[in-house]
Amino acid sequence: MKTKFKHLTLMATALIFGLSSCSNDDEIRVREGEGTPKSLFLKISGSSPATYAEGSVQGTGPVTFSKGLLYFTDNDGVIKSHYTIGTEATDDINIAELTTTGKAISNLPGDVSAVYIVGNTLDNLPTSGNISAVKAVVLNVETQGTITDVSLYGETTSLTSPEDPENPDAYYTCTVNLAPVVARFELTDIKASGNVITGFKIAGIFIDNYFSQATVNGSVTAGNLKDNGASAIAFNDNSEAYPESLKPFIYDWYTDLNADNNTVTPPTGAVWGYNVFATAAGSAVPRIVIRLTDITTTTASGVTYPNEQFITIKGFKKEGGASLETIKAGEVYSISTGLLNFDETDLAGTPNLSTIDVEVTVTLANWVPVAVTPEL
Repeated sequence: MKTKFKHLTLMATALIFGLSSCSNDDEIRVREGEGTPKSLFLKISGSSPATYAEGSVQGTGPVTFSKGLLYFTDNDGVIKSHYTIGTEATDDINIAELTTTGKAISNLPGDVSAVYIVGNTLDNLPTSGNISAVKAVVLNVETQGTITDVSLYGETTSLTSPEDPENPDAYYTCTVNLAPVVARFELTDIKASGNVITGFKIAGIFIDNYFSQATVNGSVTAGNLKDNGASAIAFNDNSEAYPESLKPFIYDWYTDLNADNNTVTPPTGAVWGYNVFATAAGSAVPRIVIRLTDITTTTASGVTYPNEQFITIKGFKKEGGASLETIKAGEVYSISTGLLNFDETDLAGTPNLSTIDVEVTVTLANWVPVAVTPEL
């Protein structure tokens, strides 16, 4: 059975930097091997505080950047300087400055050759040593549950020299694309179709085949891919596979979520939304497992369901019918209203056995929408 999905594509946020030689002799502090200090003018383009609420549909709009760390390194990755970015008085750089007039930073070491930004993630980040230690910091999937606060990362090792390097007001320039390290899945409603099923309850919605961890720079490893297999016990509230700490980030659980006119919608908000780790190049496609209880049927059908049943969305199809082979960080995969339909042939007593495909539309943060279809 096919249901239409909507795919949203995220446009990367650009951070634009200018580097110049320092024109203030009082500020020059040359360290051995670093050369003449540089000044930097930093401005963020394409990112501003947003008001996306958890549970709302993620449409076209900027990725929210609310806090972060800015690093400058030499060619070997050694951290030469770092700055906090945020909205507090204690932050080195205020986001409002970066998104309006820009911010001048003086007296950078002369051997600075690379710029790194970590957005919306501050905990456990080193501020000295090598930038490789920053990139390797591990993020857990439950930290990515709020759309306004997903982790962002960007880097550049390419600085463009000024046309006149002798001019103290001539700037070096570079661009950093600050992008999410997650993709997002959205479900708007779940509907029974056909002439057999007359009612049902949703007990749980689970993301399966997902990465439980990623590093700050968005890398994932096969060892962190969680595939919970064909086990009804696993797909339960506060189970070993889905402990309470993962709710509502990777799963939702309900005790009395009834279908109204054979359709179930989120009890709060516009969608069920789940953020999962993915790389910019593309990562494994998750599955969505839905646990149903109290299924009622027509007498004429002769079909009964004394126990819980499962729907497994095994994959997604883009508009035009091509299968979605990978998911990418910064993209939103949304199943629109009325497009996730199932009937009695899509039910199974065990998850990950009887599966469906769903057509989706894919959109891009600047969260940009694109259409897809789920496969049951």
